[in-house]
Amino acid sequence: MEKSINDKVRNSEYKSALEIINQNKEKYNDADKRNLNVLKVKILIELGLYDEAFKLSQNLINSKLTPEQQLKVYIERELIFEINEDEKSSKQEIDKAEKLLAKHPELKPKNYTHFLIRKSSYYRVNGHREIAFKIANEAKKYALLVNDQAYLPDVELILGLGNRNDPVKQLQHFQRALYLYKKLHHNEAINSMYNNIGFFYVRQNDYKTANIYADSAIANSSRSNVLNYKGDIFQQKSEIMEKLGELDSALHYYKIASDFYKEFNNEQRDLKVKELAIQYDFDKEKSEKELLEKNIRGTRDLNITLIISVLVLAVFLWLILKNKKKIEIQKQEISDSNLALKINLEEKQFLVQELNHRVKNNLAVILSLIDFQKGQVEDFKYKSRFEDLHQRIKTIMIAHELYSYNINHNDNALIEIKGYTDKIFETHQNSSGREIEYQTDVDDIFLKVDKALPLGLILNELITNSIKHAKNDSLILNLKLNLIDDNIELSYSDNGTVFDFDNNKDSLGLLIIEGMVKQLKGNYTRENSNYKITFPND
Repeated sequence: MEKSINDKVRNSEYKSALEIINQNKEKYNDADKRNLNVLKVKILIELGLYDEAFKLSQNLINSKLTPEQQLKVYIERELIFEINEDEKSSKQEIDKAEKLLAKHPELKPKNYTHFLIRKSSYYRVNGHREIAFKIANEAKKYALLVNDQAYLPDVELILGLGNRNDPVKQLQHFQRALYLYKKLHHNEAINSMYNNIGFFYVRQNDYKTANIYADSAIANSSRSNVLNYKGDIFQQKSEIMEKLGELDSALHYYKIASDFYKEFNNEQRDLKVKELAIQYDFDKEKSEKELLEKNIRGTRDLNITLIISVLVLAVFLWLILKNKKKIEIQKQEISDSNLALKINLEEKQFLVQELNHRVKNNLAVILSLIDFQKGQVEDFKYKSRFEDLHQRIKTIMIAHELYSYNINHNDNALIEIKGYTDKIFETHQNSSGREIEYQTDVDDIFLKVDKALPLGLILNELITNSIKHAKNDSLILNLKLNLIDDNIELSYSDNGTVFDFDNNKDSLGLLIIEGMVKQLKGNYTRENSNYKITFPND
C-alpha cells in the first residue's frame, strides 16, 4: 500500500494518493497509520490544503514518531510556515530538523539534501540570497556525493533562482533541472520548468522563444494531474500571446486558464470538506472511545459497590451518592463536548467567511495594482484599456460585496439585481469625466451569483461603450430589466445614435457580451443604440 501511494506521489497523483490513505486507514495499526499520516502531510501541502496539513502535523508531533518521521514532519512544517510568511516559526522548524540530524547522522543520506533545499529556500525567501546560494551549492555537492537523484533537479532549480543577476548561469541551471526532471519522468516538474524558462525569456523580452517553451508546456500538460499547474501553463501562454500582439489568442488561453483555476478551486473546496469530515469523525470516535472507557470503569466500580453493599448498608448508601456524583460529572463532560462541537462549527463558519473576505481583499488589491499600472502609462489607448479592466473587476467585486458565502449556503444565497445594477452605474458616474444620468426600471429580481455576475459584466460593457462613443455632451443611459413569463428581458439604450461595437467585430467588449449572453443561455438583438437581451430565469 505504501509503495503504491509513493508511486502516485512521484507521478503527482496527489488526489488519488489522498483517497487511498483515507479509505484504508482503518486497516492499519497505529504505527503504520503514523507513517501514512507523515506522507499525508506532504500530499495535503501539494494540494494547497495548508491548514489541514498544519493540523495533521500538530497531531503527529504530539504522537510517538520515529526520528525519521519527526525529521520529515519538521521539514514539511517549515514549508507550511514559509508559505504563510511566518519567518520565526519557519526558522524554528529548520533548527529542530538540524538538531535532529546532528543527533541521528544515520538519517543524512536519505534526507540531508531535502533539508538543505528547505534551508536554502528559507534564507532566499527572507532576503538572505548569498547565504541561500551557499547552502544550495552545499546541497548540490552532497546530492552528487550520495547520488541523490530524486532531489538533484530541485537543487539545480534553486541554484537557478539564486543566479538572477547572471542570466547565462541561471538559464544553464534551469536547463539542467529540466533535463534531470525528464530523466525522472516527473511531468509536473517538467511543466513547471518549461514555465520557468518561458518566464526567463519573457524577462529578456524574447517572446518568440518564450512561446516555444509555453507550447512545450501545453503539449506536456495532458500528462499533468494538478489543475492549478495547468492553469499556470495557459496563463503564461496568454500573457505571451498578449506581448506578441495576438489578443484573440491571448483571450482564448486566458479563458482556458480560468477554467482550470475554477476547477482547481472547486476540487480544493471538495477536498477541504472531506478533510473536515474526516477530522470530525476522528474527534467523534476519540470522544466515544474515551466515554466508553469511562463507562466500563464506572460499571466495574458499580459491580464492586453492589457486592460490598450486601455486607455493609452504610457503605452501600455512600457508594450510591458517589456514583450519582460521577453521573453528574459525566453529564458535565457531555455538555462540554457539545459546547466544543458548537465552537468547532463556529470556527468552520468563520473560515468560510474569511475565505469570502480574502476574495474581496484580493480583488481590491488587484484594482489597486491596475490603478497603479494605469498611472505609469502615458499612452491614452493603454490607459483606456486599464480603465476598462478596472471597471470589469470592479463589477465582479460588487457582486462579491453583495453576496456572502455561508457554510449552509442558505443565507444571502441570491443577489438583489436592482441594488447590483445601481452600484455598477454609480461606479461609472464616479470614475467617468463625463456628466452621466441613468434611468432604470428594474423589477424585484433576485439571481444566483452565477447568473448575476454575467449580467453585471454585460451591463458594464454596455455602459463603457456608451461613455466612449455616445457623442452627446450630457449622457443619458436607460435600463429596463423585467420579468416576462419565465424569462428576464434586458433593454438598454443611451441618447447617442449607435453602438460602436459594429465598427470592430473582434472587440473585447463585444466578445465579453456575447460570451456572457451565451453563459446565460440567452440571445440578444441590437438596433442602433438599443440593445435587448433575453435569458431564462431558472
